Amino acid sequence: MTDLRPLHDWSGPPSTLTLWYPSAASIESAKRAPVSPVLPSYEQEQHLHAFRACEQRHEAMARLLVVVWDEPGRCDLRAMTHVVTAHLRRHDTYHSWFGERGGAIVRHVLTDPTAIQMEPSTLGEVRAEDWQKHVMATPSPFAWDCFRFGILQRPGGFTCFASIDHLHADATVIAFLMTEIRSAYRAVLDGEKPLRPGLPGSYLDYCSSQRQRAAATTLEDPEVKRWIAFLHRSGGRMPHFALPLGVLEDRYQAEYMHVDILDDVVMDAFESACHAAGARVIGGLLACAALTERELAGRSRYSVVTPTTTRRSPKAFRTTGWCVGVVPIDFDVQQRTFPELALTAQRNFDERLSLAEMPIELVLELAAGLPTIDSAATGGVMLSYMDVNVPPLSAQIAREWHQANGRVYINRGIAAQVAIWLFRTQRGLSLTAAFPANDTARASMHRYVEAFASTCRQAAEALMPAYSDAGRKG
Repeated sequence: MTDLRPLHDWSGPPSTLTLWYPSAASIESAKRAPVSPVLPSYEQEQHLHAFRACEQRHEAMARLLVVVWDEPGRCDLRAMTHVVTAHLRRHDTYHSWFGERGGAIVRHVLTDPTAIQMEPSTLGEVRAEDWQKHVMATPSPFAWDCFRFGILQRPGGFTCFASIDHLHADATVIAFLMTEIRSAYRAVLDGEKPLRPGLPGSYLDYCSSQRQRAAATTLEDPEVKRWIAFLHRSGGRMPHFALPLGVLEDRYQAEYMHVDILDDVVMDAFESACHAAGARVIGGLLACAALTERELAGRSRYSVVTPTTTRRSPKAFRTTGWCVGVVPIDFDVQQRTFPELALTAQRNFDERLSLAEMPIELVLELAAGLPTIDSAATGGVMLSYMDVNVPPLSAQIAREWHQANGRVYINRGIAAQVAIWLFRTQRGLSLTAAFPANDTARASMHRYVEAFASTCRQAAEALMPAYSDAGRKG
C-alpha cells in the first residue's frame, strides 16, 4: 500500500464512469438470506453501533476504504464483470448483511454464493467531484451491498476502484485485493486458465472463533487484567493526545494532514538506527513519538494504542474481512535517548502483542461494573504503522502496487481525538493524521508532525551521518 489520503483530495481528468451493481435477482436473494447463528465480530459490531450513533446525530462516519489503481487500454466490461462477481462470491464476508433485533445485531447469510451477480452500468463522463459523490453513495453497512466497484475510462487507460465499507475490509488486505482483481482480469483477457490463487480463509469462521473465546473470558483472564491495568494507568480511559485539541467530548468534523516524513534513503538509515538499538521500525517510531511528546508537552510517560492484524496464517492473509486488534503501549520516557527508548518500546510492543487478540470492546463489557474504568473508554490517540515491503504484502506486491499507481482514500468523518497512520513504501515514510477540524487542533498537529519528522531524521542521521548528506541531496 502507498499512503492514506482523504477522498476529497482525489483528482483526475474527466472520465467515463462505469459502476458495478448487484443484479435485482441478487438483491432479492440477499433479502431472503436466513439469520445465521454466527454473531458479528467485535470489530463489526462496534462499527455498526458507531454508524447508527452517527446516523442519529446526522453526522458523517469515516467508514469507506477506497482502493484505486490504474490499468492500460480500454476496460473489457464483460471480463471485469466476471472478475468482480467472482471476487464477491469467493470471500464469504460479502455474503453477510446485518439487521437489528431487540437492540442486538443479527447476521443474515446468503446460503448460495452463486446467487451473487454483478452488472455494469455506464453513467457517462464525470469530473473528480462527481466521482467522489458516487463513491460516497456506497450503501451503508446495514445494507448487504455496502460495496461498489467501478472504472474511470479515459483515452489510453482506465482507473479501477473498489469502495468497500470497513465492515468487510481492513488495511492489511487492500493491496492483496488489488492484486487478486487485476491478476484475474488479465487472466480472463489473455484466455488463460481461470486464476487459482490459494484458497482464502473464512471470515465467518474468524467471527465464530472470536466469539467462542470471548464466551470463555472473564475478568480473571490474564490478558483482561493487563488491559485493565493499562486503562488504570491512563486514568481509566484510553490515552489522550499530548497537545490541546480544542475539544473535550464534543465531536468535530475530521481534518486530515498528509506529509512525506523520510525519503527512501533516510528511511533505510532510520531502520538501521532501530536495528542498532535492538529494535524494529515500529519500536523506533514509537520511541520518536515518545520523544516528541516529551519535547512538546513535557510528558515523562508515553501512552498510545497501535493496531495490528490478528491474521495468523497464509490462508488468513488471503481472507477479506476485518481482522484487527490494538496493542496497548506505555512506558517511561524520562531522559532516555532514542536507542534506549527504541529498545524499550520494541519490548513493550512484543510483550503485549497478544493483547491484540483480546477485543477492547470485550474488555470494556467485562469491566462495566468497575468504578475506575470509564465505560466509554474508546477513541483516544492511535498510531499505526504498515510496511508494504515485508510479508504478508511482500516486495513483489509492493512493486506491483507502485507500478499501478495504487492509492487508498477514506471519506471524511468525525474526530474527537487523533489517529496517525505511518506507511513505508519504496518512496520512504509518509504520515497521514486525522484530527478535529478546529484552529487549536490544527496548530497542535502542525507542531507535532514537524517535531516528529525532525525526531525521526535525527535518529537516522545520528547513527549514519553519510545518510544525512544523501537525504538532503535527494
